[in-house]
Amino acid sequence: MGTSTDYIRYAAKLSRKLYLDASMGTPAAPDPEFYKTLAKALEDIADGLDQASKRRD
Repeated sequence: MGTSTDYIRYAAKLSRKLYLDASMGTPAAPDPEFYKTLAKALEDIADGLDQASKRRD
């Protein structure tokens, strides 16, 4: 079973939004939702890497 990429893609979307807002002059201030989603995405990435390394062993 593979890991879901939903949180990873959502974190990327929020990151792009912050970047675009900052380029338009709006101060880039991530909200708590961004950090929560980023943390979940990083956990998903770590889980996927763990699964991939177990399959290789």
